[in-house]
Amino acid sequence: MARPHIVPRLMTKAEAAAYCGFSPGIFERQCEVRPMAFGDKRLERYDRFDLDNWIEARKAPAKSGLKSMADAIAEF
Repeated sequence: MARPHIVPRLMTKAEAAAYCGFSPGIFERQCEVRPMAFGDKRLERYDRFDLDNWIEARKAPAKSGLKSMADAIAEF
């Protein structure tokens, strides 16, 4: 039986960059999300929810009255 794929909530910079579809260098220059500190720099992690919110905020406003998925869920 195949194990389900679990997307981690917290990610390293390389994982967060891949999640967003960027190289680590582009990710570091473009992404406004700051990592959470868990000790020294090697333990910094990016929260997937923060990354999702940052991506949603960068989208152009929906046209013809269509809402983003986040807006539709918030109203529900």
